Amino acid sequence: MSLTRTDFEVQLDEIRRSLLEMGTTVDTMVAQATQALSEQDVDLAEQVIANDDTVDAMDIEIEAACMRLIALQAPVARDLRLLGTAIKVITDLERIGDHAVDIAKVARKLSTDSFFKPLVDLPKMSRAVREMLRNSMSAFVNHDLALVDRVVEADDEIDTLFHKLRDELHQHMRSDSALVVQASYLLFVAHYLERIADHTVNIAERVYFAETGNLAQLALSHKTKS
Repeated sequence: MSLTRTDFEVQLDEIRRSLLEMGTTVDTMVAQATQALSEQDVDLAEQVIANDDTVDAMDIEIEAACMRLIALQAPVARDLRLLGTAIKVITDLERIGDHAVDIAKVARKLSTDSFFKPLVDLPKMSRAVREMLRNSMSAFVNHDLALVDRVVEADDEIDTLFHKLRDELHQHMRSDSALVVQASYLLFVAHYLERIADHTVNIAERVYFAETGNLAQLALSHKTKS
């Protein structure tokens, strides 16, 4: 039995709301994981790790809702692209949640260490990738291609921060072997944040595709800028 157009729009709006909720959840996880690392808060790290099950459940529920809507309505053109984009977006959000858990596990591991340097760059990276994530989700909900451009451009800043921090940590490891273990864990965190940025770019590119039907053009534009 097919749905009326009104029913379709209502269910599509519900999927958008669920996606926003999932995006907000993983955004909070990234923030809390970084805070747990900076403040060496084991309880907060454990909270992030526990929330992974919530995100996994959201992933499954939203995908099922998208598949039901595709089966009932057999959408075409932009409607089908929107639903396909939603399925892709939840995959990236789930992986962002996984990386937040990875950071929380590092926070737990380093909770009793004395940091050899103030943690300044990692919180800065975290704030920047979280802004990218919020912009990519807002672009999806509001069909805002200007925000898509902003997300793609912001990825260059994250790459610059990552390379700077990586080089600095490598230098510390070369100069003092006692710092190798802690510096390696901090480098893992920088890498996880860099990967989160990549996933937000994936979301932005899928939004561009949903709105225009063209994915290759944006990817090529970003590659040229880089």
